[in-house]
Amino acid sequence: MLSLGYDEVARICLTHSFNIQTIDAYVGNFDTTEEELKMIQDTLNIVVMDEYDKLIQLCDSLAGPDGVLDIEERMGDVKKRYGSYPQEKWDNNLKLKKYFEEKMGKNIYHVVEKDTFKP
Repeated sequence: MLSLGYDEVARICLTHSFNIQTIDAYVGNFDTTEEELKMIQDTLNIVVMDEYDKLIQLCDSLAGPDGVLDIEERMGDVKKRYGSYPQEKWDNNLKLKKYFEEKMGKNIYHVVEKDTFKP
């Protein structure tokens, strides 16, 4: 995305998976070289995440293949598929949910139409 001039898209492609700014908290399989991993960590070390990054992280923690999931159900699914889910990442997702709910003054599940939205 960077090479195409989409700097913000590139940023979100990276930050959406890292609400803890370290590759140690990544859940999934690495399919990168050591050099690419270093570039990812170096970028995570300097990026200052804003509310947009955090909102995308929250959305990612609610999104399932068939629609919106309960955040703990979604994280549990990821844990089941990959065998682990760092507690700090789990806790940060719950903090993001609370932060945006307080900011909106509404339950996130009502806003994203959890019980009615289907892709």
